[in-house]
Amino acid sequence: MRVKGDLVTSVKLLKFDSDLLSGDLVLPSVEENKYVLVDNDAKECRVIGEDEFNASYVDDNIESFQLEDVNWLTLDVDNQFVTLTYSGGAQTALLLGSIDYGGGSKAEQYGKTNGVIYPIDQSGTLLLNSTNTPNLVNVRTWYYNQAKRINDQRLEIAEVVHAFASAISELGNAAERGE
Repeated sequence: MRVKGDLVTSVKLLKFDSDLLSGDLVLPSVEENKYVLVDNDAKECRVIGEDEFNASYVDDNIESFQLEDVNWLTLDVDNQFVTLTYSGGAQTALLLGSIDYGGGSKAEQYGKTNGVIYPIDQSGTLLLNSTNTPNLVNVRTWYYNQAKRINDQRLEIAEVVHAFASAISELGNAAERGE
């Protein structure tokens, strides 16, 4: 676990009381546009409606996103945390590499911690993928493409520098030989 200010960040952001996620927990059947929520803030399991869900869902209402502590030498963005700021003022930080490019099954339950609702599986593990969080997948893709573009530019510059250094070396060798 990593703490930065009031933000608690790790690959698995949600740790729920075992009473809330016991193996014999029977989830209630819910109507369309209703969601089962394991509310870590209120320490309860309940059913919520579309309005509450949309107002706090991790993939909605993203106002800004920014990588923390970027290593400009390696640009290994997947090992960096991205801070997401929401229109309501809430913030969370996720390990960028924990967002799966691929699809997965639609979450059957959700967890809420620090005012943000996340898709989770039966054990409380985040289900961040293109099915449940397409906007977060787009954030990861954007950072990946930016890192690739910068690394491609670096490679092109290195090739030009190498060609220039080789030409200068040949000129130096020719001068030594008296040509």
